[in-house]
This record gives sequence, structure tokens and C-alpha cells, in this order.
Amino acid sequence: MNNIKILLLSVTLLISITGCKKYLTVEPAQETTKDKLFASTQGYTDALVGIYIDMRKNYSPSSFFVNGGVEFMAQLYYSNKPATLNYELIHHDYTATEADQSLGTTFINQYNVLANINSLLDALSTQTILETRVAKLIEGESLALRAFNHFDMIRLYGPMPGNAGTKTYLPYVTSVTKDAIPYDTYTSYMTKLLADLDKAEPLLQTYDPIVKYAPYSLNTTWASKSEYTSMFWYYRQNRMNYYAVLGLKARVYLWMGDKENALKYALMVINAVNTDNNTKKFSFGVRANLSAKNYVFFTEHLFGLNMTTFDDAGMSSGSQASNVTPQTRTAVDLYQNIPDLRSSLFYSVYSYTVGTTCSSTKKYAEMIAATGNNNPFSVPLIRLSEMYLIASECAPLDEANVYFATYRTAREATSITLTDVNRNSVLLTEYIKEFYGEGQSFYAYKRFGITDMLWSDHSTGEAQYVLPLPSLETTNL
Repeated sequence: MNNIKILLLSVTLLISITGCKKYLTVEPAQETTKDKLFASTQGYTDALVGIYIDMRKNYSPSSFFVNGGVEFMAQLYYSNKPATLNYELIHHDYTATEADQSLGTTFINQYNVLANINSLLDALSTQTILETRVAKLIEGESLALRAFNHFDMIRLYGPMPGNAGTKTYLPYVTSVTKDAIPYDTYTSYMTKLLADLDKAEPLLQTYDPIVKYAPYSLNTTWASKSEYTSMFWYYRQNRMNYYAVLGLKARVYLWMGDKENALKYALMVINAVNTDNNTKKFSFGVRANLSAKNYVFFTEHLFGLNMTTFDDAGMSSGSQASNVTPQTRTAVDLYQNIPDLRSSLFYSVYSYTVGTTCSSTKKYAEMIAATGNNNPFSVPLIRLSEMYLIASECAPLDEANVYFATYRTAREATSITLTDVNRNSVLLTEYIKEFYGEGQSFYAYKRFGITDMLWSDHSTGEAQYVLPLPSLETTNL
């Protein structure tokens, strides 16, 4: 049996809160021991914030799980240079030198985050110093974060949905240990993942301020609610909140083929309302967001990772941008010369590398600190629009068309009627349009079992969709 070779140790960073406006705008101050870190309430809250900061390694705009490697694997960007990372990922050559190294780094980053989550949960299980509501909120967030980070790993390295078998794939790590961790079968792994979400859901439903208050009312630079005097309770859209857990459960159940539960949880998000004014808890982005340089439609974020600053020059903007694709692909092949709100989220850049005018995502533009704009500095990880696509896929056809029409109208797109024949193909195209640059298209291709990815020069099957473990995990350290 395989054993994970990463040592899952304790949290080693002490995080200090700066004078910046958001609670998540923090930086590591110094290393500390676990005992010292968990000697105060501040230590526990710092440890939780530190986990979100550590997630930036894999979930910042240019990182593997967002607009990096997984988007090249979905053929959304172009490379014609052999023996480079992007070229190897486009061709799903995962054992090639550059690809293997990148996947290995991502693998380590993810399990290091999980180690810190488990260390925090371990400390919570015996602590006696925290106020109950603080302890329960941290526990709920930590359990949900553990599920979220594990889920992206099984989507990469796990089997094709519906073909689990009895093979072991990865460990679902729930303890702090220096010992090698045994791997789980897909069934065992997903059972543990759902158990974490099932435990997190009622904790956050009870203690998360976002249940009582509108999300926007918690995105303040001061403690605006009398019962929440610490900034720890604010900016819930940038934390794994109650509705993020519901959205993640919808995503997970859809992956598992349980459409009944996927629909249930998607609708819990779609139909959620603010009790103070009976308005929807989350709303679609609108064209006016673009002039405010809010290209990520922050009102849709069930969960977005806060960034203190990010410069997309070199990734998406400028003639030397690396994450580009010929413009005819997006304008003609994807949008068929029929623009909508989402087609406004592309740069048009001439690429000297590609030798033609190209498209690249504008979603992460204007995230440079101190630019004076209203950019929310939030990387979308779970959005409202995904809940509408899940409902459109899982609901009975008549009901599905109501959700799909609402979604298409919000995107300023012409109406399309879903049928038993076209539903999957239409929704796959919507996933590509909707989440371009957000790291979701590869998983949609895998879930639908697509053998001919758009813009690919080769067929895709299990060998391309089920990644081999990186060499750092399969060879002796």
C-alpha cells in the first residue's frame, strides 16, 4: 500500500494582524511552537487566518488550481514550446520533467495546508480558553477547509466519476502525525470528506454571522454589528462560511453522481434570503461591476480567497503574457461571434510568442494594492453561478429550464432551451465560458467523460483525466 511521504507536523507560523482593512490582510511574523501559538484566543484566530494565507500558494490567480496548470490541462491556453511546463500540461504529459515538478510542488503545498488544518483541529479538541462561539466557528471553518482542499486532490488524482473500484488513490488526512499515512479507496475518501462537511454545516449554521446578516453588511472596515466587536467575524465571503459549505456540498454530490442531493444544496444557496430585508443572500454580477473594476463579480462569491495584491502583467496582460489563446478560439469557437457579459472579461492582446492577436482573462486585473479602485481582491473559488448550473443539470427538465433562463438572462445571453439531448453539451460549454480562468473546466470535462476537448489535438480518456502521483511521492525521499 502506498504511504504519503509528507510529514504532517504542527502549525509553525505565528500570524500578526496588521493595520490593513481586512482581517485576512496579514503576514507571517515569526515561527513559533504549537504550545505558544495556542496559548491565547489570538493564537487560534491567527492560526486559522494563516491557513487561508497558505492556500494562496495553490489558489492565487496564477497558481495551479486557478488560472495556472489546470487551465492548460483543459486546453484553455496555448503553448507551442516543447519541454516547457505549459506545453507538457496541454499534452497531459504528467511525467515529463516540468509537469512532474509543478505537480509535486502543488501536492506538497496542499498537504501542508491540510497539516496545519489538522493541527488547529487537534488543538481545538482539548482547549479550554475560547469562547464557545469562537471555538465552534473555527471548528466549522477548519472542517470545511479540510474537505475543500482534499476534494480538489481527489478530482485530480481520483478515478473517473462513477468508476470508483477498490483501488487506493490518496490519503484523507485527519490527524497530526509523523508517521506515513495510508491511502484510502475512493469510497472511503469521499465518506470521510462528506463527514467533515456534515459536521461543519450545523456548526456554521449556528455560529456564522452570514446566516443572520447580509454578506455585504459584513464587508466593512469596522465592527458594524454590536454582537461582533472583533474583525474576526467579518468579511465572511473570504472565509469558508455556511453558504460556502452548502455550495461545496452541491459540487461534491454532483461529482459523486448524486443529483438529488446536489440539487438540494444548490437550491439552498439560490433561495437563501437575508432575514432583515428579504433580499437574496447572493446576487449575480452585472455590467456595472466592470466599470468598478470588479471583474470577479464579488456579489456571487460564496467563497473567495482574499489577495492583498496581484499583478496580472506577464500572466494575462501585455505582449509577453503566458496565459493566452488565439482570439479566434474564444470569439468564434466558444462564443460563435455572439458576445455576452462574460465575453467582456477578456483582454485582447497581441502575443509575440503566439504570433497573433490573443485572448486572456481580465478577471484578475486591477488587483494591485493601492490602485484606488473598488476591486474586491477576491479569487473566486465557489460562486452563485455554479449553483444555477448545477440546478440546470440536476432538476427535472421543465424546472431546469427556469433556472437556466434566469442564469442566461443574468449573463446577457440569448435564450437556449435545454432538452434531454442537448443538456450536457450545452452545460459543458457554459462551464467553459463561465469559469474561464477559475480552474473548473478540466473537472467538467472529466465529469462528463469528454474524449475530444475543445482545441485539443489529441483524445482524452482515463490516462489524461486520472493523474499519476508526482515522483516525489512515489520514489524514496
